[in-house]
Amino acid sequence: MTITGTDKADWEPLNLEWHQGFAFLDGVLLGDGQVPDVYIMLNPQGTRPGELAQCASAGHYPPSPLLAGQPVWRHRRNPWVLREAQRDYYLLPAYRERHGYHALQPLPFRFDKGLESLGHQYWRDATGAYWFGEYAITQIHEARPDRLALLASSPASVTSASALFCDGVHLFLQGHIIASATARVRYCNHPSYRVIDDQVYRGFKPLHQKDGTPLPVANPDDFQMLAQRWGTDGQSIIVQAQQGSSIAYEYFYRIDNADLATFTVLNERYAKDKQRAYYLTGKTIRYVGDFHLLQCWQPAFDEGGRVVSASEYEDEYFAVDDQYVYAAGTRLRDAHGPSFRHLGFDYYRDHQHVYQGRKRLDVDVESFVVTQPCRSEQDYSPVLVGDKHGPLGSGGIIDAAMQAAWAPYFEAHPQLEGYWWHRLQTRPEAAQTHTETLPLQAIGRGFELGDQVYFHGRVINGLDAASFKLLDTHLCGDANGLYLIPFHNADTEVPERFSPESAEHFRSLGSPYLTDGKNVFCHRVFYHPPEPIRRAQAATFESCGHGWAKDQDTVYYYGEAKKKLPPSDTRILGTYAVSPTLIFSEGKPLDVAFVPDEVRVPHPDFLQLGTRKLFCHRRPLSAKRIDLATLEFLNDRYARDQHRLYHYDGYATLTEVDEAHYRESLGQPAASV
Repeated sequence: MTITGTDKADWEPLNLEWHQGFAFLDGVLLGDGQVPDVYIMLNPQGTRPGELAQCASAGHYPPSPLLAGQPVWRHRRNPWVLREAQRDYYLLPAYRERHGYHALQPLPFRFDKGLESLGHQYWRDATGAYWFGEYAITQIHEARPDRLALLASSPASVTSASALFCDGVHLFLQGHIIASATARVRYCNHPSYRVIDDQVYRGFKPLHQKDGTPLPVANPDDFQMLAQRWGTDGQSIIVQAQQGSSIAYEYFYRIDNADLATFTVLNERYAKDKQRAYYLTGKTIRYVGDFHLLQCWQPAFDEGGRVVSASEYEDEYFAVDDQYVYAAGTRLRDAHGPSFRHLGFDYYRDHQHVYQGRKRLDVDVESFVVTQPCRSEQDYSPVLVGDKHGPLGSGGIIDAAMQAAWAPYFEAHPQLEGYWWHRLQTRPEAAQTHTETLPLQAIGRGFELGDQVYFHGRVINGLDAASFKLLDTHLCGDANGLYLIPFHNADTEVPERFSPESAEHFRSLGSPYLTDGKNVFCHRVFYHPPEPIRRAQAATFESCGHGWAKDQDTVYYYGEAKKKLPPSDTRILGTYAVSPTLIFSEGKPLDVAFVPDEVRVPHPDFLQLGTRKLFCHRRPLSAKRIDLATLEFLNDRYARDQHRLYHYDGYATLTEVDEAHYRESLGQPAASV
């Protein structure tokens, strides 16, 4: 292809540098925009094209999508657009600056003559209109390109992400239709919000409640954002909340009884007025005295763990008043607001207790230490935490590596006395350099027994070799307690005690529950210590499978009490708990009307309500092609009704399969039944 005539005004030829199937533009790699992130691992910044191409070829990275040796042009007015004989491409803008390479995305269309900018990432040519986003170009099929322009009422401060364009028929936001051109529009003081025909919009949608229904706003024309997630319409406070974190569902709610004259936003999560404080999730706090965010103190240390400087900032989750402490909007049990302070990292204390986040620690408050002796810039400096009895979680179980890690701190703080480290230093030299008199016996999981207990070849002080034994895959114990076996960094960590009771009293109650003879524990995450369950009755406690359990008074889901479920009337059916009035799935109520007699669980993950409804975990499934009256599971992955066979993917889908597919899964020949 040759660009001739009037096209020369739009396009200029490029001279690309090629190496082993990889193209370079001004020394910068042109990667395949269909898999743009794979090249991050190449770390291309500052690497010469030839060397980078050699590494990319050896690593089997996708080659550049262009044809080597064929002419390539770049648009004169839009340098992010390239053209070759067969198609046009978009250089995704974010990748060059962030990662040091171009991601070249092939386009499903070709630009016409006269491509020109309309501002705010909108472009048009002779036949179409486009919005250039960071990761794609939106072709605006509905727009009339000759009439497309920025909405006349737009303020000068409008951003590309919030700019509204109009073609006389539609209003567009980021290249998508958002309203009719006749709609009454008002920009707000926040770029993400606008009012369209008496409805407040965030992005492309009107504000909606948790159940998806529209949020009533009394005075939409007075709506404005106060700060971060907190707004008002002059009558109520309007809050942008969310469910989940990695995958978030955004919704809004109103606070109708707030005192607007004294309402103050403290941060993204907390706000207050003269009467109450408010947390993002909808919690209301009746505070005492002065309610404010906790002031955090993050120190920096020298090689001896001495504080050399500190930075201060307000905590995101913790707040205090004249009496109480609040963590994520909930009062922290027994914590004392006036004396509560940050110790650095994730540790806090008041005059009585020490906390790791919201978890209260069983440690000596006055001798508790948080430090991080600084090593060289190339080495990781571990955070050291403990009290006079030992490092946090050690329960007196200490090895030589742990002593060595703490040595710089204690040597730099000679005023400290009576700590575990001092006691070890005063032990007779013979005790510190123990010579084994018994042959070592390997018992598994990295442990060996002799006169002392060895873990991955290291003597572990504090474990009783005579009574030590493995309890299960992740737990061990002796006469002095029960311990979690380290999973990560097992060659440097030591077993962590979670109970002072003897191993003789250990009993598994059925995964993930266990007892030490006095308390019941839930061991939900195998590399974290089992957590005690408050008020659980060991004598009547029983595991029911899939995280559910009961005792005489309570139903539990992974150790959390479910007060709405009476244990005497609750049936545990697979992953579901069913009472006469409620069905729980994954520990939460399922919002569905039912009659107890119609409840059926044909598979631990599936709930069937007669012939009306079918759920997989919490997700309703369409039963249009499934005969619920005859549905039965043949095994964990296959089901059938009188008409069809189905495959369960283990997540939330039943897919129709044929008899041959099912028989093949059983290792049988694909013959007729």
